[in-house]
Amino acid sequence: MMDHRNHFNLLDECFPGIKANIVRTEKIGFPWVSKPFLKEERGEVLSHVGVLEYPMLVEGRLIKAAALHAICTKSPNRGKGLASELIKKVIEWAKGRYELLVLFTEIPAFYEKLSFKLLQEYRFHLRVNHSSGTKALRQIQSPADDRLFKEIFRNRASLSNRLWVRDNGVFASFNSLFATYPDYWSLFYSDTLNGFISYHIEGKTLHLFDLVSNSIPSLDMILDHFYQEIEEVIFYFSPDRLSSDAEAKPYQYDNGYFMAYGNWPLSKPFMVSPLARC
Repeated sequence: MMDHRNHFNLLDECFPGIKANIVRTEKIGFPWVSKPFLKEERGEVLSHVGVLEYPMLVEGRLIKAAALHAICTKSPNRGKGLASELIKKVIEWAKGRYELLVLFTEIPAFYEKLSFKLLQEYRFHLRVNHSSGTKALRQIQSPADDRLFKEIFRNRASLSNRLWVRDNGVFASFNSLFATYPDYWSLFYSDTLNGFISYHIEGKTLHLFDLVSNSIPSLDMILDHFYQEIEEVIFYFSPDRLSSDAEAKPYQYDNGYFMAYGNWPLSKPFMVSPLARC
């Protein structure tokens, strides 16, 4: 079960609803495994930086990476360098443990001062001619589909050889349940694929966020799950296993910038799937 330490109160103050979501995901079977770095004073937690294992498959090679997340400071103590001090401690601690540190942020200038590099992400656009589909989808919900969620994520295949975060459901469960519980945001089950399609339809555009299955189907098989006309697919991940014709266009997802500390090994356009962000 969740460890009710003082820093969870700070997290909930800075990110309202996070404690409730931690409880939800732990009930599914994903313990809160973030390593906390804390600045304390007289027993009170003033600042926090969390570190998560973040294994990344980059150009077919598994990179031992870690992600900084939930970086926050109590409002009366902001602007005093507390978070910067903790991040420097994380960087020192990570030496010899990880090849790379990454994070997602709305304030890249702050992290550039700490030697993090801003990396441009891209969506991938593909024109298609799809008129109708024959396969069914249903949105999954918690707790009814929790066991199915764990099973599908445990056996998932890598979606991209260019860049893919190896997530067994830790990140996806947290992200998909945070704001839309009991619905798993954007996740729909296909009996045909025995897997999930993560998507949103806007007009005649299919926004494809992720695909979770034990094998990667063809794009035609994916499109066969949609009854409406579709003229464009926008991929929110590197679609190298689905198409070589998609056009990469710079994009900033949900006001979040992707940054890395260390030698970033990829020069080609990429995007980290929304379900795998933290």
